[in-house]
Amino acid sequence: MAVHDYPYKKGVNVTAWVLQFLVCIILLGASAWLLWLVNSEDALDNYSGLFTVAAGLQIAIVLVNIIMNIIEIVLISKKRMPVELYLSSACIKSAVWGIIFILDIVSLSIISIILTLILTATSLLQLVHGAILVHRKRRGTLRGGKYAPTSNPDAGLMEAQYGAPQAGYYNPGVSTEYKSSSPVASPVPPQYGFTAPAYAPQATGSSYELDSRPQHA
Repeated sequence: MAVHDYPYKKGVNVTAWVLQFLVCIILLGASAWLLWLVNSEDALDNYSGLFTVAAGLQIAIVLVNIIMNIIEIVLISKKRMPVELYLSSACIKSAVWGIIFILDIVSLSIISIILTLILTATSLLQLVHGAILVHRKRRGTLRGGKYAPTSNPDAGLMEAQYGAPQAGYYNPGVSTEYKSSSPVASPVPPQYGFTAPAYAPQATGSSYELDSRPQHA
């Protein structure tokens, strides 16, 4: 299993997570209060649809941000967070809160500007940190991202069983030259001028010898 033990800075991440959680809780409370106000006040009936959509959209964005932060916390604590995923999460949060921050500036909402500025700044802080890690990884100067060895209970047994070469198999440390246990006598070379005696088969059992005298029919 891959282990992404990258040097994530706690000062950057913890600061961003704490501030984002606090601001998201404030925004959730403000959105819930706005929905309650729209449903209870008759004077806002003409804008009830617009306020409801805006509050619902803000609640959805805030919940997504909270979920992304929780995922970051879990993966970094378990050393399973790739730097590419960390950078992608920071990019999404920076883009979303940056757009909302610009809209708040246009609407001249002071409280919303302050809250979204905190969210945008902390997201950009994580974005810069993630970009530095990715750049160091591409240059090969970033340590981390190894694979954890899997536990195999049969590894010791297999090593004990197959670690030493078995009898009858090739062993690189042992010579394979054939050596006979008893020396074999080499045949005597023939002497010059003498012929080797011919092999004479021995007669077995009784034999008949022919008379050397000439036979007459």
